[in-house]
Amino acid sequence: MILSFFSSKSRNHLARAFHSGKRFLNPSSGYIVFRAICVNLKHRRWSVLERLSPKLTSSLVSRVVCEFQNSPQLALDFYNWVGGLFSHSLDSCCTLVHVLVKSRRFDEVLFLLRNLITEEGTPPLVLLEVLVESYRRCCSSIAAFDALVRGCTQVGATEGAYDVIYNLRSRDCFITIHAWNNFLNHLLQLNEIDRFWNLYRGMGSFGYIENVNTFNLVIYALCKEYRLVEAISVLYRMMKGEIFPSVVSFNIIIDTACKIGNLGLSLKLFKNMTMMSGDFVWPNSVTYNSIINGFCKNGKLLLAEEMLHKMVKADIEPSVRTYATLIDEYARWGSLEEALRLCDVIVERGLVPNNVVYNSILHWLYREGGIEEASLLLADMIDKHICPD
Repeated sequence: MILSFFSSKSRNHLARAFHSGKRFLNPSSGYIVFRAICVNLKHRRWSVLERLSPKLTSSLVSRVVCEFQNSPQLALDFYNWVGGLFSHSLDSCCTLVHVLVKSRRFDEVLFLLRNLITEEGTPPLVLLEVLVESYRRCCSSIAAFDALVRGCTQVGATEGAYDVIYNLRSRDCFITIHAWNNFLNHLLQLNEIDRFWNLYRGMGSFGYIENVNTFNLVIYALCKEYRLVEAISVLYRMMKGEIFPSVVSFNIIIDTACKIGNLGLSLKLFKNMTMMSGDFVWPNSVTYNSIINGFCKNGKLLLAEEMLHKMVKADIEPSVRTYATLIDEYARWGSLEEALRLCDVIVERGLVPNNVVYNSILHWLYREGGIEEASLLLADMIDKHICPD
């Protein structure tokens, strides 16, 4: 009788509402288990969860992990707890990846991805497919795909990283410039210079614009091929494009110039880097160490020690490694007194000589026949629990 007061359209709305309400009042057993797990996980009632564990399925695990996106530690704890009961599905693994990525817990993300690739033997493209499928459900970000590329490079899965990058491109989805630079750097570490240049030249087709890290990689690639003039031209190209070089940009060229004996070029860059960068960059400990090492390798020990004094005057603390370079070269050139003098300087500055310093002096003492002095030094090493190589 009451329904007769409503139009046909209104009756349909009421009927749908009634059936929806009926479903709400009679939820499925899966929904009940899901809610029970969530409530007890929130309060860390592991004993109750233990009793619910026979009801767990892989899809239910993924659903619970996704539900706790705002409590990533709980999601991770639950994931690890389930791992003690049965093996995770790839979907639940990728769901956790998305959750951890959203909370920027990238170390744990990379550990998980590396394990999936190496221990589980999951091909990167299979991982990508599941990450894509779970992407929307977890409201994730492109950082998940960045992490996959990084995970691949960390375990040496170069082709896997390459396949992921190009597969994403076919989906009109791209990794960020940071992951792109990571892959370019990986190629350089493998000394795959030709492949680096091919990929670098194709950046435009991927829609990328070079940043300071990209340019640093280009400088590094040029220096690996000893093309120093071109490397310096990249510095000017950066500044022309209003991208300030970093101290790394200069250090790469300075270090390469020192290694090939072009100390004049390294000193010019050292003196002019602040001016060239518009007072944006100053020499750091790496800069000084590279030049000191360059002088030492070319037998210019007085100039090396002069640079050491400049380093101290610039309020940049020399490391034991800095002194070790000088000590080894003094000893090599037969100036053991100077080498031992620098050992005293190390102690005076509150540093502790390491096995590199001791081994260097031991080597040259034995070589010059200073057996007694070498024995005393060796005893001192033993007292200080320093193991000779």
